[in-house]
Amino acid sequence: MTHSRFVVVACLGLGLVPFAFSPYRALAQRSNYPLARVPKLLQLLDSDGFESQRGGFMVLDAVENACTGKIPSTWYNNVQPYLVTKLPGAIQDPIPWETTKRVLPPAYFLRQDEAVLLVGSTPPPMAYFSFQTFLLARYNPKTLGYDPNAGGFFRPYEMPFSYVGDTVNSLTIQTTGSTPYNRPMAVILTGHRKTQERLRAVLLAAGYPAAVINTETLPSSLIRLGYDNADQFLFLMRTALPVGGDAALDEYKSKVVDPQVSPMRIFRVRPKAEFPKDPLPAPVLRARGTGHTEMDLYPAMEKLRQAILTRHAVGFTAEELDTSVPVPEGYPAIQRGLAWLGPGREGSAGYGRDSNYLASSWFDLPADAFAIVYGIDHAATGKATYSSAAVYLDETLAIGVSGADSADFAKFPQSADSYLPGEPAAGKFYVWQVRRDCAGYSNCMEAKSLKPSCQGKVAPDAPVRIGFRAYAEPATKTGPADVELLYDRVIVFRPE
Repeated sequence: MTHSRFVVVACLGLGLVPFAFSPYRALAQRSNYPLARVPKLLQLLDSDGFESQRGGFMVLDAVENACTGKIPSTWYNNVQPYLVTKLPGAIQDPIPWETTKRVLPPAYFLRQDEAVLLVGSTPPPMAYFSFQTFLLARYNPKTLGYDPNAGGFFRPYEMPFSYVGDTVNSLTIQTTGSTPYNRPMAVILTGHRKTQERLRAVLLAAGYPAAVINTETLPSSLIRLGYDNADQFLFLMRTALPVGGDAALDEYKSKVVDPQVSPMRIFRVRPKAEFPKDPLPAPVLRARGTGHTEMDLYPAMEKLRQAILTRHAVGFTAEELDTSVPVPEGYPAIQRGLAWLGPGREGSAGYGRDSNYLASSWFDLPADAFAIVYGIDHAATGKATYSSAAVYLDETLAIGVSGADSADFAKFPQSADSYLPGEPAAGKFYVWQVRRDCAGYSNCMEAKSLKPSCQGKVAPDAPVRIGFRAYAEPATKTGPADVELLYDRVIVFRPE
């Protein structure tokens, strides 16, 4: 089981919602609460020549949607349902701003002078959270000739699913207080200089101090803004390893999706009269890497490998799998025109700037076989805020079904000890099993889907892949550099 739970925040279109319900009035009595300033904020936006529509928050289960045919793949989901985005203003909404149909309800278009504005409180204490915009879909008429079950699924759009810059995360977010948790924040997401400047001024006038105002720059040089066959975006929020575990995260999610008690408000905002073009330059990215590596632990890794092979060799044939970077990062994917076309051609697949993404090759796993997943908990070496391993099934759907992360590795710190007796660094390593059925086994991830909707879609003997992530190196506040990590590994043991 994994204690890592990612939350992707998305905006449920609610149109222009009056703030008249009693819980909001109660909040307004607390002058230090960021939501109490929202009425004034909206008044100032209107008087400054902006119009706005409010979004909300809802849950999307990527596995459920893939298994019911609503999306062609989960793009390596993080094992559990997400909170996903949906902003108002679609062509079928009461107040439509857009003129082109969205590929998915969570997607949205942006006019060149438009912004997304988030205000409220940061999440409760946890190892990591972040906010990030992705280029989800790009217009490409060539997709009309693609297989509708693969690259043509969203035709005439293709799915690069690429980041457009750095995240605003728990290590970088501007707020007040000694920690980044449960603190006031405001985030402006736009590619337009004048819009960004005006929204910052409005926030200040509404009582949001400069110390809590964050910006995410959308680089007009790489993206196509507008409402007519332009790029479609997705706004994501990720969370992981909350204090209090799954129960605390479930409570937080239930609040986020309830518009009356949600700790955040999200709006799309644009000038009533469109501004002339004034694009912001591409953002300066935080550099990956510190020059310090995990390579001094390579001898111990090799000892662990040999011990695993020796222990499990009797009666089994071992296959050592290669671990590699499975998809390109966002900017290279955009430049190369890479998008999801099916297995092995998956665009950027939601590769976030705050993470390092690695994966094994796909492999078959008979019912009487097992795999050993092993490596370093990169959080234990200081190269990540937390790291994880996850089991994926089916080369097309790529559904995440189970996982383990730094919380699990810390809970069972001796998982590698019996393989490395007397090794001082043994506590930095983990050893986990993967089986079709984990009954009777500890430190084990199951390679099967229990969702009823996936029965008949995901075969009991579906191919398996192990994905690895290392999130947010504390020293750089972004994902660690590949070259500084010891790669996690997989060995498959099949009966002779």
